[in-house]
Amino acid sequence: MLRGILFFIAVSGSVLAKAQLNDSIVVKSAMTEKAWITYRIISQEYIANVNGFILDTKIDTTYIRFKKLEGKSEYSITYHADDKCTKPTKKLDALWFTEFRVRFDEKTGKLAELTNWKFYRDQIVSSLSAQAAAKIISSAEFEEKKNLLNDENLVRKTVLSDLTYFFSLNGDTIRLDAEYMKLKPVRSPMSGNDYMILGSFSSEVPEGARNTILFHAKNKAGELEKPKLVEEVKEYLYKTMPKDQPLPEISGVGLNSEMDWQYNKAQRMMMKVTLSDVLVINNQSRGNIRLFELWDQSAQ
Repeated sequence: MLRGILFFIAVSGSVLAKAQLNDSIVVKSAMTEKAWITYRIISQEYIANVNGFILDTKIDTTYIRFKKLEGKSEYSITYHADDKCTKPTKKLDALWFTEFRVRFDEKTGKLAELTNWKFYRDQIVSSLSAQAAAKIISSAEFEEKKNLLNDENLVRKTVLSDLTYFFSLNGDTIRLDAEYMKLKPVRSPMSGNDYMILGSFSSEVPEGARNTILFHAKNKAGELEKPKLVEEVKEYLYKTMPKDQPLPEISGVGLNSEMDWQYNKAQRMMMKVTLSDVLVINNQSRGNIRLFELWDQSAQ
């Protein structure tokens, strides 16, 4: 069963009786057998109206390289503008220009540790300090967040949130003939706080495929989360909009997160991973889609 808070749902009343050994799969990772791995990331940010008409869109391509360090399961992670990984990324965020150093769990293949996490903690605290000076957050909020950030696990999941989800299935045993309910932390783009949202997780074997397995996860904010999200939007607008402009009326807010993994069990690699987050305010959608595609790799 998947690690974390999961609930098993039988697809039909006879699933348990019909289940065979080949109805389950252990998601294995060949990461530690590679000297380096490169994925291409196609990112798309868009704004759409209530009719689905795209009002604005931005597409960007980046290459991410995992390169083995001295330790068996330790890697550096860098972002680049070219597929040979010789040019720095064109991203404006300074964190994309740095070298993340991580350790993978040798048994499961999950992302286990950001070994240079203190550098990123200091970067985040510096950014929060600037927000406090600009009165975007209060001094009390700054101190609270600063204290919480003295934790490797929190910093790792903050600066490497996409990669945390990318590798989250590694080491898990998954029933292919069943659907699960999965509780996932979905981050609010306004406050940065995580909402624990219950959603679905399912598997699919494409017709005729021998080694390809598709995994799908969907989490959508419900009636418990939406009032809190509305208050967050109001607070965010109050802090960021010019004081001489009236705040718009907020009639509704939604927050959705979807994830899709394409896994090759023969290669023991994720071939494609798609992460999609959509914030809806007054029926206007703001989407952020990241598509990871396996681009190149080198065995030891």
